[in-house]
Amino acid sequence: MSILVRPPKRKLDEVDALNDGPRKQNSNSSDLGLSQWASRPPSEQTETSGDSQALVVSLRELHSNRGSPVLFENGPLQSPRNFHPKASVVLIGIRGTGKSSLAVILSASSGRRLIDADRYFHQITGYSRAAFKKENDHAEYRKQEARVFESMLADNQDGCVIACGAGSMERSGQQLLREYARTHPVIHVTRDPASIQSYLKAWDTQKVRHFLDLSGPIYRGCSNLEFFNLSETIRGQRVFRDGHDSPSDPKVDQRAHTPTPFLTLKRVQRDFLRFIAFVTGDGAELSRQHASFPLSLLPVESRSYTSAVSVPFSAIGDKDLDIEELEFGADAFELAIDVTGSSNLVEVDSNLADNISQAVATIRRNIIVPLIYHVQSYMAPVGSLSPNHTPQRCPDDEYLNLVRHGLRLAPDFLTIDLSRDDTLLTQIMSIKGLIRIIGHFEAFHPLAGGWDGDEFMKVYERAKRIGCDMVRLCQPAESMEDNLAVQRFRHRIQSLPVSGLPLIAYNTGPLGRVSRCFNPILTPVTHSSLVYTSPAQLRPYITSRDAQKALYNSFVLDPMQFFVFGANVTYSMSPAMHNTAFELCGMPHLYSIYQSPTLRGLNDLVENQHFGGSSVSLPYKTEVIPLLHSMSPHAQAIGAVNTLIPIRNLDDSDPRASQESSVHLEKSRAGPIKGLHGDNTDWIGICNCIRRGLSPANAVRPSSTGLIIGSGGMARAAVYSMIHLGVQNIFVYNRTIANAEKVAHHYNRQDLHPKAERMSTGRPRVGTLASLQDPWPSAFKQPTIIVSCIPAHSIGGQPAPNFHMPSHWLESPTGGVIVDLAYKPLNTPLMKQMRALSHRGWVALDGLDVLPEQGFAQFELFTGRRAPRRLMRTIVLQEYKDDEGQDDQNAIRDRLQNLDGQPT
Repeated sequence: MSILVRPPKRKLDEVDALNDGPRKQNSNSSDLGLSQWASRPPSEQTETSGDSQALVVSLRELHSNRGSPVLFENGPLQSPRNFHPKASVVLIGIRGTGKSSLAVILSASSGRRLIDADRYFHQITGYSRAAFKKENDHAEYRKQEARVFESMLADNQDGCVIACGAGSMERSGQQLLREYARTHPVIHVTRDPASIQSYLKAWDTQKVRHFLDLSGPIYRGCSNLEFFNLSETIRGQRVFRDGHDSPSDPKVDQRAHTPTPFLTLKRVQRDFLRFIAFVTGDGAELSRQHASFPLSLLPVESRSYTSAVSVPFSAIGDKDLDIEELEFGADAFELAIDVTGSSNLVEVDSNLADNISQAVATIRRNIIVPLIYHVQSYMAPVGSLSPNHTPQRCPDDEYLNLVRHGLRLAPDFLTIDLSRDDTLLTQIMSIKGLIRIIGHFEAFHPLAGGWDGDEFMKVYERAKRIGCDMVRLCQPAESMEDNLAVQRFRHRIQSLPVSGLPLIAYNTGPLGRVSRCFNPILTPVTHSSLVYTSPAQLRPYITSRDAQKALYNSFVLDPMQFFVFGANVTYSMSPAMHNTAFELCGMPHLYSIYQSPTLRGLNDLVENQHFGGSSVSLPYKTEVIPLLHSMSPHAQAIGAVNTLIPIRNLDDSDPRASQESSVHLEKSRAGPIKGLHGDNTDWIGICNCIRRGLSPANAVRPSSTGLIIGSGGMARAAVYSMIHLGVQNIFVYNRTIANAEKVAHHYNRQDLHPKAERMSTGRPRVGTLASLQDPWPSAFKQPTIIVSCIPAHSIGGQPAPNFHMPSHWLESPTGGVIVDLAYKPLNTPLMKQMRALSHRGWVALDGLDVLPEQGFAQFELFTGRRAPRRLMRTIVLQEYKDDEGQDDQNAIRDRLQNLDGQPT
């Protein structure tokens, strides 16, 4: 059985009615635009959808005896999905799915040339599709369409993003797309019916759903990848591009209200660009995206005692399910497809693929950890509660089609069932692309000889032979001795003369919980909200918090002490933020304030064998550098350190290896300290806030310009964050011009871009501005990214700066983002000024946005674990105190009620 089977026959007049229904002009369409859309006259602000009748023809052919296009013997499902990084990307899908907007987003962000299939037809023939059909019969139109479409694909093999309308979906177009998909990403863009209906402004949602059922097999048959365009939601309500403007009242925090239209596509932009970077193997772009979260730069199997939270597909639709909370403490998120063997699978067949795609998109929207796609091969029969009952295995074709659909969605990892035969498994391996494969084998009854026998070793060796990247083995524990046996098996694997596959091995059932706690790689865990056993029953599962607490209670890991170190740090909110996060994650650590009038106070911290790391505050961010054994590239480039990590293992023969092992991998283990490693996360906090507030219309391009106000250490971090984002034109303004010139010289003498990137984008340049009265430099575009790094309160008896941006520096036609690092008071004069300009596209963020963002990265560097992001944001807001105005406290209450803890 295929989950993508040919749909049941429909009356063609129903299909015709759907395709030829009214097309109301919608100037706020999510399928167009951004800055290009905004600049068009109203008469052109509609999607060039092409000839919708072409899809009707395709549907007629689908209902013929030619068979379902999804199951072509050598179609896209059998293509290897290994693409050249510059290979052109094709987007297909019905009207209203947002493929045109996605094409614009990708073009603006990557520099790919944007090609619209319908416009291309007009350019080649001199006619629109409708006009050409009016002048010619249908046979001639189909011939011309085939010639134009073939020419478009053949002439644009590299460096393009091609958006195809329904007019490209003639039978000949389908064949051309299938051929193109052998070497290029051809992405089927889909969306939920309610969002499509809102765009079309016609038909009801049920008709749209009916149309998706009919058209889905055609589009899937022509593509090798699938992207579900998840609509933005605020307070549980969908938000489309025709959302209302933010309130212009400068006292109102705009983030607590429906976002401006400029940010409506923000999260879609992030999701889609990450998807494209992964499927095309763009390592440089992936590294840039992951740099904000240090653990993302390390393979998950290289770290100790990692976990993967397993969530059933059947639970994702629960409206009360908080996916971000499920991720807390986990190092990966496993989506378990638990639909195999269902007695009513035929009835849900037409919607199942869309539902799985939407579930994957929903998960990705809320997590930062890798995604594992796992098809449950075995399902217990309905009504069977006996733990000794062997589950039923689903048929090979049903299993294979669910796995194939998972490959289309490009998860980080995908499991294959090692109980299946080699023919099926090698077929999956041949089309996996860049997805990493976990060979999974679960014994529902103990194997002969158990872990000490030969059966598990045979399974392990078979996984190696097939080409798996990891192997996961488990069986039920019948006694506590079985937990020692699995440790012995792990030792056997580690003792092999040739380095083997990373091994996930554990026992199942209540007696096997101990083995899960001590399994070092991606141990399966659950979340308390997903545990359905009654209190009287023994729980067979553990949570990530359970696993962490067990490791500390058994002395495998040690409680550590962390500090914020500086000359005046009594006001710091970091202790409350980190200590609450430690408690939630099951870590017995303590984060304290250590105030010292001199740098010598650092000696007391280093002599503490339980020292786990420290935040560094003024004035020691540069003074501490001579004391360090090593520094991260970020800290070296900025010339300042705000994070110290102890090094306990030094190997002079291989200092780089020891640095990686000790700094990133050896966490929560006490002992003598032999050196200190310095890092900087200030730039991460600024960078993430810029990303959050920068609209897709202002995506960074070679012509983009950034502006820094100030010249201190945070200004240097702000310049680095802009360089990291790809901004090539950066200006620094400071009241003392000489200090601004020092910052500019510091970066202009460095070469921070790899050679390949310099050749394609140029080298970043940092200039200075002498006076607020000077006009903006005419050779450069107005700034769309601004970071203010000056205080807003009085210091040392000096009056508050009361800084305002010159209006002639704020003439960007699409607005931009401003990050004000000050938060005392929260509603600074600059924030009031910029929030009053929100209707022009300006988005303002403050120091209370920056602090937790840099704290997430510090938490990862300190603990080797993912930070509970929403909790840490909540604590910062709750701990914030300021006596300068009631407006601040009102804004805090508003932000707490509408807290957004989702990843940047």
